[in-house]
Amino acid sequence: MDINLSDEQQMLVDSAREFLRDHCPLTAVRQWEQLPLRYPPELWAQLAGMGWAGVVYPEAYGGMGLKNLDMALLMREMGRVALPSPILPTVLLAGRCVLEAGSEERKRELLPRIVAGELLMSFAFIEASAQPDAATVRTTARAERGAYVLNGTKHFVEYAGEAELMVVVARTRADASPEQGLTMFLVDAKASGVRCEPLRTLALQPQCRVTLENVRVEPAAVIGEVDGAWPVLDRVVQAATAILCSYLTGIAEGAHALGVSYSKERVQYGQPIGAFQAIQNYLATTWARNLMGEYLGYYAAWLIDEGLPSREAVATAKAFVGYSAVESTQLATQLHGGLGATVDARTTPFLRWAKQLQQTLGNSQYHERVVAAQILDYEPLRLDEQYSLALT
Repeated sequence: MDINLSDEQQMLVDSAREFLRDHCPLTAVRQWEQLPLRYPPELWAQLAGMGWAGVVYPEAYGGMGLKNLDMALLMREMGRVALPSPILPTVLLAGRCVLEAGSEERKRELLPRIVAGELLMSFAFIEASAQPDAATVRTTARAERGAYVLNGTKHFVEYAGEAELMVVVARTRADASPEQGLTMFLVDAKASGVRCEPLRTLALQPQCRVTLENVRVEPAAVIGEVDGAWPVLDRVVQAATAILCSYLTGIAEGAHALGVSYSKERVQYGQPIGAFQAIQNYLATTWARNLMGEYLGYYAAWLIDEGLPSREAVATAKAFVGYSAVESTQLATQLHGGLGATVDARTTPFLRWAKQLQQTLGNSQYHERVVAAQILDYEPLRLDEQYSLALT
């Protein structure tokens, strides 16, 4: 892996950083937290107009045709200003499921709208375990009179109440292997039988518990192969997780920058608090960990782009960055002393994002188990088996 950015990548980073600095100050981000969508639609339309929603989509659908690593570079810049957006559920998850497995007709219908920032989608995969594991999918879809009837509950579904469409993962066949028998469906988010219960989240972005009660969809709603969704889901979730690591790294760096700034401004005992060795140790340690997390995320995205085995690298990055981002934002908050304990503290949005995203697409403990299974070459105990053992 060449750690030097190409001229095109450097231009992407520079233009993104300049735009975000001018249009997304922290004061504006704090105000957007009070909006229904938690972001201004006009800003999302502007970002889409700059091509950000289409970075990883082919030019045939209006995208830029770039790689996961390029998207990771952009997401890091977005994280540095704690920018809220629907990019994870719409662009990196639901939309890429359509791109990877949808029919050509479906792609031409939906993908240009995603790239243009006109279509908001949500991704209903995760259930009560909060882990991106095939074994935990209990939602079912049974064939009935030429259609499918969906029943089950999905948790932590971002923008479910505001989305036009949802990609729902359901079990269409019971099988000894949990990876078999899964199917993806494109569901109208306002369809009869779909109930969205808003959740209160740390990062304050819209998120719901979605209950599907006898939701009837036509066979045309199937994305990809019936009973064969897992290979596509796995690829999409792996890529999204790698890219999310870069957003988390940006969150950590944004908080760290605020900590550095305050350490230069706050005077105690006749000198800036940054002159004290303990403060310097905090800042140096978090800087080093943020740098490590940055390159772990880039490396995972690069492996996926190159078609090389990436599961261990993705899990390593997510586990490490989850811990380091929380620690970095916590230390930056603590450096602000009593100010850091207030809701209006400058570091508060970064701290909330770090704590929530540590749990998104699998928490650090989940990914540590994935790494252990890879390096020790054993079959990990399935999550449903772990629950059974815990209850006995």
